[in-house]
Amino acid sequence: MGKLSTLTGDEVTAVLDRQTAVMERLASGDPLSTVLDSIVVALEDLIPGSRCSILLLDDRGVLRHGAAPSLPATYSTAIDGLAPGPRAGSCGTAVHLDQPVVASDVSTDPRWVTFRELADEHDIGACWSSPIRSGSRIVGTFAVYDRAAHEPDDRERELVRRFTHLASIAVDHDRSASEREARHQADLARRSAERANHAKSQFVTSLSHELRTPLQSITGFAENLKTLELSPEQRHKALNGIGGAATHILSIVDDVLDLARVEAGAMPIQLERLNAKEVLTVATDLVQPLAAQRSITVECSGPSLDVQADRRRLRQVILNLLSNALRFSPSATTVRVSTQDLAGQRIITVVDEGPGIAADLLDRLFVPFDRLGAEAGREGGAGLGLVLARRLTEAMGGSLDLDSTVGTGTRVTVSLQSGTDQCSSGTDRCSSIESDN
Repeated sequence: MGKLSTLTGDEVTAVLDRQTAVMERLASGDPLSTVLDSIVVALEDLIPGSRCSILLLDDRGVLRHGAAPSLPATYSTAIDGLAPGPRAGSCGTAVHLDQPVVASDVSTDPRWVTFRELADEHDIGACWSSPIRSGSRIVGTFAVYDRAAHEPDDRERELVRRFTHLASIAVDHDRSASEREARHQADLARRSAERANHAKSQFVTSLSHELRTPLQSITGFAENLKTLELSPEQRHKALNGIGGAATHILSIVDDVLDLARVEAGAMPIQLERLNAKEVLTVATDLVQPLAAQRSITVECSGPSLDVQADRRRLRQVILNLLSNALRFSPSATTVRVSTQDLAGQRIITVVDEGPGIAADLLDRLFVPFDRLGAEAGREGGAGLGLVLARRLTEAMGGSLDLDSTVGTGTRVTVSLQSGTDQCSSGTDRCSSIESDN
């Protein structure tokens, strides 16, 4: 029977019951501190009158508090950070010697010279400590304190051995879980970096492709101006072509810079109380010439809408949505812009009668430079308008959603904060609140 003979049948059963309870805590994912407390309490139950503690070695090689529910907090605090050594009490010496240390009388034990006053203050007469191992290395100590001088018997030594081993299992389990989590987080970080690099490459490729066409146009027109004898009409056409291409490039660059500023949280947003209907009217007037060229009617309806927004950025959002709608709407159709106050929600909608977009392509609408290809019937544009419109709306504390039906058209819904809501204090996003009458 060996060491089992030092425990009675009832004691063996009690030990197994407590070990099972601890293992259940481990399996359920309880924190290490909770598991260690349960181990300490279990041993204190089996050795009446004892007070137990677990100290754990930190990365610097000093002992830190792990569990000591019955010891005075002032004592645990005093020994927290204990450095192992030949005269570092029972625990520090056990780590130093890599073997159990029994101080049956701390008042005379030379290893307790530095800690005798502390022991006397906290009613400690004896202490024996055993190293807790993880594989071949020491990770902490399991200590048992007695209020009077005491030499542990075989039964007590066996109990301490069993629960020290249980503590080592708990520490191993926690460290393994921490290592698995660290590997998982590292893997997530690696994948995130790979996705970011891929997205960056796609962005650069798309931007290069988008700029190449107008740059080639500028180069071609400039070459003609230098090498050919052009009529006044041809020169005028070439200069207009250069101007149009340059404007297109500047528009792409502006959108890219705005998008970068919004996503970096560096876009200056000045919220104020304003009438969104006035902003819509201005934006509608600005796109009327383009609408007339394409034989498209633009209608603006709805009541005044008191909102909190940045006037310039709201106009930019609406212009992007209107330009998008005009670009994809066939001739003799109508683009409708309207305002609504729905149960306190300030809503702006832009509805077109274009070809619509398939449901499985909707998410791609908000990917920079993704124009969905010919299957969506799209034409022109850099694929930034909707992306930028959503980001700007969100920067103003609102939301932008899109619904589309193939063969029917597309509806974009912008929700904004009420003008009666107060801006968050202490931020540079809020300016003076003014009523537009």
